[in-house]
Amino acid sequence: MTEPVAVEKPSAPIPDVAAAVPAQAQPSPLDRLDRLDDAVLPAVFRVLDAARSRLADTADREAVRARRVAERARRGRAGGDGPVDTETGGSPALLDVVGVAPGGVVDRGARVLVLGLVALIVVSAAAAMLQSVDRDRSSNATAPVAAPTGSPPAATPPAAQPVTPTVTIGPGARDSVTEYLGASRQNLESLTAAAPAADLYAVASLTGPVTPDQLLDLFGSYRAVQVFFTAGAGGQVEQATVRDPVADVHAAFASAAAQAQARAATEARAGDVGADSRDRQAAAQLRAGCACLFAAVVRAPSGRLSQLAADPRVRVVDPAPPGAGPPSVRFLPLSPDRG
Repeated sequence: MTEPVAVEKPSAPIPDVAAAVPAQAQPSPLDRLDRLDDAVLPAVFRVLDAARSRLADTADREAVRARRVAERARRGRAGGDGPVDTETGGSPALLDVVGVAPGGVVDRGARVLVLGLVALIVVSAAAAMLQSVDRDRSSNATAPVAAPTGSPPAATPPAAQPVTPTVTIGPGARDSVTEYLGASRQNLESLTAAAPAADLYAVASLTGPVTPDQLLDLFGSYRAVQVFFTAGAGGQVEQATVRDPVADVHAAFASAAAQAQARAATEARAGDVGADSRDRQAAAQLRAGCACLFAAVVRAPSGRLSQLAADPRVRVVDPAPPGAGPPSVRFLPLSPDRG
């Protein structure tokens, strides 16, 4: 007896509960890009409109072109329901012409490219404006003043040249001492009578040589600018410019003593005994602060110069013309040994 075989019945299909429950709608990347367009593009266009007056013609053309591309992309995504582009003569949307499906990868890439282009235009415009302002400031600060039309080019000033004396005050080598003394005194009296308060330069020659301390006692209340001295038997006349009647005179004596000592050494090697002895004597006297000063150039009102000329230690005061003085004037003193 054959046993019956049990036949398995197919089970009933289990209903897909998850499929029956509608999934919550999630915003697609395209919707997010739409919201980005709506939020960014109007603001960007407002910035471009505000800056349009400061942009160059090229920036204006690029902004208009970007707006056209954005509107064409928007109409192409909407299926061509947007308004007709009057500037292009009613041509279809750009993406429709090239055969790009709205919402595709190419569509999203084109729209991102448009946004990047707009951002690039804004940044370029801002940089151009800042650069223009900076260039204007630099040109105003450093631009040289233009010379008037027809004027000769500015010449480079020549280097300063030493002033050559044009006036000599003092006795000439062949002048009579008596005549020189009389002319100098008469000249000083005339200047004092005409303008006793006028400042004058004058060379004051002494009746005999004095030491640095005696010179200070004589000219202490005057402004001495130059001194004359000599040392040794038949020594040469030395002169020095001074500001401090004590320190500068001692410095001049020390310098002259060093030069005399150097000359003595040279003369000794050459066998010139007389010159060697004279220069060694002059060097020793100068180091000791000898009575070697016999004249000075001073500056004072003409009335005070007349008072100085009346001092018994002063032989003569010879003034320079009003307004004349070193370095355009050369002063020559009257040596005490010249009778």
